[in-house]
Amino acid sequence: MALAKNTGYHNIFFDVALDGVRDILVSEFNYGKIYIAPNILHQEPFSIRIWGNSAETSQLTNSSWQKQYNITIFLYLIESNPGEEFYNQFYSDSEKIYQLLFNNTVKTITVSGTDYTWIDGVPEDISYNSFEGEEEEIDGLNVASITFNCKIFNED
Repeated sequence: MALAKNTGYHNIFFDVALDGVRDILVSEFNYGKIYIAPNILHQEPFSIRIWGNSAETSQLTNSSWQKQYNITIFLYLIESNPGEEFYNQFYSDSEKIYQLLFNNTVKTITVSGTDYTWIDGVPEDISYNSFEGEEEEIDGLNVASITFNCKIFNED
């Protein structure tokens, strides 16, 4: 099926919202794995997982739309014998992620020559050690999950 003239397709959720969050985090954390996946892939001392939960249409016209993208960022730190210094670092890293997201309430990302700008980028809750699925089985795992929402406008 051919796309109509002056229209195109970009994977905005992955290429703009999720990869945009990853770019922010990679620029600040130059160690560990930072990846997009629905579940934990790396059992290393430090990693960050990003996953998109939903996309909700907030505005729709004949030639444009705006969606709110809902994302969760999972900070994973593994330590078999955590002490106060470990927890200091754990909370510090989670706050750092929150602040990085807060500092990017507006962000422009170029995909295949087209600029997309997210607006109203809002970090919300941080939850600590609320394990999902197989996370509970990993010895010494600590997890901080941060919710982030942004709106992206697309016009043909």
